[in-house]
Amino acid sequence: MNRYRNKQRKFSILEITLLSMAAPVLMAGGFVHAWLKNSHVEVMREIDKTQQRISDHEDSINSLQIKIDRKLNIYQIRDELARSGSSLRQVPSSAVENIPRHRPGLDRETSPDRSVIAQIRP
Repeated sequence: MNRYRNKQRKFSILEITLLSMAAPVLMAGGFVHAWLKNSHVEVMREIDKTQQRISDHEDSINSLQIKIDRKLNIYQIRDELARSGSSLRQVPSSAVENIPRHRPGLDRETSPDRSVIAQIRP
């Protein structure tokens, strides 16, 4: 039994050939893995930047919506008109007339007379 253990191990031609073929394949696999991992990191960074830009845009949209809501606040509009001494006054809702939308397919005879509507003032 010891006779095999003490014998020097020599590599055969087939083993050396297989090792010489496997080494470049494994090295190429390592390079491809590193390249793909680097690409993945770059894509994740781009996704993070895009998500940050989306968040910034949503914040600016929200702040703009708040500014619009403040400008359209009826009580602030009334106060500003009163402070500026404007001649605009509140109109009762009974004086407001609802005018239907113009439909191009209808004849002029069936559509309401626009000259009469334009002359009516509260």
